[in-house]
Amino acid sequence: MKRKLWITLPLVLLLIVLSGCQAVGNLDVKNALIRNLEVQSLESNQTLSMTLTPSESASVEDRMIATMLNSSKLVIDSAKMQSANELSLIGAVEYSGQRLPFHVYMNQGGITIDLEGAKQPIYISYEAYGEAVGLDSGFNLQVLQGQQKEFAKAVASFLFTHLPNAANISADTVSTAVYGGETMDMTRLHIELDGQEMLQLVKPFLTSIAADEQGMKELLGAFYDYYAPLFIGTSDEDLEGVLGSRDQFVSEGYKSISEALTELLQEYDQQIESLKADDSFNTVFGPETRVVADTYFDKDMYARKQMMDVTVALPKEAPYSSFNLHSESEAWNVNGNVLADPVDVSGGTLNVTDSTTPGTVLRNFESNSPVYQLMKMSGVTQKNVYVGEYSDYNTITRNKMTYIAVKDLASALDAKMEWNASSKQIRLTDDITGAVIELKLNSKKATVDGAARMLPANVIQVKGTTYVPLRAGAGLLGATVDATYGDLTIERK
Repeated sequence: MKRKLWITLPLVLLLIVLSGCQAVGNLDVKNALIRNLEVQSLESNQTLSMTLTPSESASVEDRMIATMLNSSKLVIDSAKMQSANELSLIGAVEYSGQRLPFHVYMNQGGITIDLEGAKQPIYISYEAYGEAVGLDSGFNLQVLQGQQKEFAKAVASFLFTHLPNAANISADTVSTAVYGGETMDMTRLHIELDGQEMLQLVKPFLTSIAADEQGMKELLGAFYDYYAPLFIGTSDEDLEGVLGSRDQFVSEGYKSISEALTELLQEYDQQIESLKADDSFNTVFGPETRVVADTYFDKDMYARKQMMDVTVALPKEAPYSSFNLHSESEAWNVNGNVLADPVDVSGGTLNVTDSTTPGTVLRNFESNSPVYQLMKMSGVTQKNVYVGEYSDYNTITRNKMTYIAVKDLASALDAKMEWNASSKQIRLTDDITGAVIELKLNSKKATVDGAARMLPANVIQVKGTTYVPLRAGAGLLGATVDATYGDLTIERK
């Protein structure tokens, strides 16, 4: 469900949370928001950066992390939404003086990702994704995407009905440059909010929602209607069997939410006072936590420029005193003739499914490429597999030595296994390194890419299953065995 083939501009959620329902000056914020949710095509760019400020107690490692993060930036040079089902993103992740370019293309079939250093672009089909997360084969992701958009509009409208305005919110007309260098008059919506005011806005918001029975029931009905496509492939009776009828779902949902809100509001003041006894809570929801945002709307009420700074003060015991998120974006060609940029797949793609192993993905990148190094650092090769007495892996003990079925060892470490019946040899291909390991039944001798290695005992066969000494077999595939507290775990770093 991660797919968003319709673009909402970066501060839409911020506007929902901060702006409230009242018009600001001559700007009808609610209608402007809904109008931007209905955009069919556009082009845009965006930069996103984060700053961590180390505290006095920060360690050397903490400061190194801050330095690395503070030098990083996500830059989207070109985002093109051609339609609700077709979108491309071209940009780069900048870090530590390096630049990692990326090109992403999404259409109704799936997502294609091209990264610098990749031998082939990576392709993930929505059908494969659905199978990986257990969705019904009749599930229609494209239909759901459209329903999500409609439901988002319903949620936005509901929230704007109840959210109080921030104290420092204003709208004025300014002349400012937009993408391409043109200067034009636009309506600027300015918002400033600190942590204390954020807290103060919560109770009136909840109180207003609790009093709106009709609005809440309409939203629950919209949820039922728009998310029914999740159950495509099943009968109406099955849908009602899961959620009940629409009327039942709305009635019971409203009752549960209303009771929860009533209970929450009855205890709200007491709970807040209790939380305020904690210095950490007061720091996070204090005056040093701030949001400052400017959104510029053109004469058609489309958001064309946005700038946002979110600063969160952190508790004294944290190694950082605050973090800041900064975002800037521009949009143009709104509802114009936009053509997304497909990724070049003339050289083929790496199709990723739920059976794709980490090594398959890793080997798709040049070993000296930044992505390869980042994947290695991120732990993509790590494995921690329990193979003890109560596992599904087949182990036996002979002469005080633990053996594991070779097919289970291969499964645990994503290795490819081949059996040669005539020579009674087993070939394992290491998923991470691609190294070829050869074992022979009733022999201690093994080879790794042709280099001889000796096992502590023979490879044996018991009741038709071939076994290898556990520790030695795991070692051939770059792993170790941990036996802490008597449990057996294969570990690969």
